[in-house]
Amino acid sequence: MVTQGNDRVKALIKLLQTESDAYGPVLKRELAAAIKADPVRVQSALLEEFKTSAPLPVVHTLEEICWEDLAAALARFAAKINPDLEEGLTLLSKFTAPAAGRKDVAAPLDAMARELRPALLNAKNHAEIAGILSHYFFRVCGFQTLPSNLDVKDISFARFLRKKRGSSLCAACLYVTVGQRYGLDVNLVDLAGRVLVHLRGLHRRESLFIDPLDNGKLLSEEDCRGYIRARQIEWTDEFLSPLSSRLIVRRFIANMIYVLNKLRDERRLKYLREYLEIIKN
Repeated sequence: MVTQGNDRVKALIKLLQTESDAYGPVLKRELAAAIKADPVRVQSALLEEFKTSAPLPVVHTLEEICWEDLAAALARFAAKINPDLEEGLTLLSKFTAPAAGRKDVAAPLDAMARELRPALLNAKNHAEIAGILSHYFFRVCGFQTLPSNLDVKDISFARFLRKKRGSSLCAACLYVTVGQRYGLDVNLVDLAGRVLVHLRGLHRRESLFIDPLDNGKLLSEEDCRGYIRARQIEWTDEFLSPLSSRLIVRRFIANMIYVLNKLRDERRLKYLREYLEIIKN
């Protein structure tokens, strides 16, 4: 008997709970095709079938279908000449929340940019702009950066925008994605493992740095040089080279791998290692 619509999807889900490993890949392909054809119908079927939570085999299958799709999306992202950071951050957010979409990132960023518009348009220089951004993000909005990441979800940018807490790398990207909406020359730099936001003025001679891990504290280039000297590292101008979108996405993935290595979560690590190779290559 050929089932239709939700009945067919529910039949696939029931089989996933009972069939042996030999038929698992076949059922997984069938469910993946159903998701691609009509994701709304699949979600509706899940809600009808499971009022509270789905069984673990079903959850794992749905996750793996999304993670395989994510690998293809990251490959398309990495193949671009100058990939968009916001797109990359949105894609990686799908790893912990497969339903996350562009609106979950773009909408809150657009809303913050609108609220900041009057203050930023009246700012006199880049230092005042940096101060406005830091005050708004950490004092007005209440964003919090975590000194260490114990949960891979803390590295999701979409979740960071929703929960207002997460990694310092998420906070650093907040400056970039909002600043870009105003055409600001804002990038991330890697100061020997310490990621800072680098903001340049119109004439590029004005330059300062923002530490997202220290509630947006403003730093001069001399402050940065002093930090490097204190660590007994030789200064090089490479410290001030902007991180590309690919490198930033790569760092996000590496941070996720670091967290999951501690948990020995090989199921999720397998996919993250694949993503890292995609971005590297």
